[in-house]
Amino acid sequence: MGYFRQNIAMDLGSSNVYVAVERKGIAVREPSVVAVREKEGEVVAIGRAAKEMVGKTDSEISTVYPIRNGVISEYTITMNMISYFLDHAIKNPIKRILRPDVIVAIPCEITSVEKRAVERALKEAGAGRIFFVDSPLAAAVGAQLDISAPNGKMVVDIGGGITDIAVISFDGIVASCSVNVGGIAFDEAIKNYFKREYKMVIGDATAEKIKIQNACAYRDIRITPFEVSATDLQSRMPVERQVRPDELIKPLSEAILPILDGIRTVLEKTPPELASDIFERGIVLTGGGALLEGLDVLINKATGINVVIADKAQECVVAGAMKIFRSMTNDRKNEMMSK
Repeated sequence: MGYFRQNIAMDLGSSNVYVAVERKGIAVREPSVVAVREKEGEVVAIGRAAKEMVGKTDSEISTVYPIRNGVISEYTITMNMISYFLDHAIKNPIKRILRPDVIVAIPCEITSVEKRAVERALKEAGAGRIFFVDSPLAAAVGAQLDISAPNGKMVVDIGGGITDIAVISFDGIVASCSVNVGGIAFDEAIKNYFKREYKMVIGDATAEKIKIQNACAYRDIRITPFEVSATDLQSRMPVERQVRPDELIKPLSEAILPILDGIRTVLEKTPPELASDIFERGIVLTGGGALLEGLDVLINKATGINVVIADKAQECVVAGAMKIFRSMTNDRKNEMMSK
């Protein structure tokens, strides 16, 4: 039966869920959102279909992001979402029935209670044995860094709701911290700016689109003005306005500040020998939030350290988790399960 049991890696993010299947690669790339009919508690849609409903449903249906800051905030909804994604990742009904082994990436400062909630949700969703790996460790492996080497490497994994910052050496995390700031905070900064400065209300989808296509975190990166369609705060009528990308630098910089503080904190906790390695080799950014235009430049200017954005930054955690999982021997897996 062990031959049929599937090995799965999961990155349960506040904005997106990634699921990788051994020997098949990433099988699921979906928003971590669920549409629920309030009165009956019935799940209407999950993932991409649910995200298309955000801001467009009647009062009977609400859209829920059940994972916040990297941990479960809505247990039952999260369990249903995980089960749905496992069904889509594992097409073979026999392998699904046999309950796959799952390695899941978790924030480096998650509590034992939060960790148990993730484990329980996975079990109820149909997972078999469950293994955990710290997100920055998985991100480093997914970014093709040699974590077994003695030199220090700094990874800043910027997800939707949380940023994990870690210095890694000899297969372990030497210094780390988690900051409850990520891509969602960038969206909120954009929404608040339009509301405060222009008395315009924009939705989550519009804010995210502006962040991806128009916004920047450092001057002279993007200069072409863009049109924004929104709702006037007072008249509630549709309005349009032309906006310059550099207008968003200040609100985005304020949202990014906790990440910069986190990097400084981790560097201060890093032994001098490893800190010198980081100044020589640079900082690696992973996660969807790393793709904010000019963020790498801002971090470079703030720290004086070279910054590199990993290839396929959004997929580094799940790809690295699967690589770690495949390298684990059965003895190592049994040892971890006995703890």
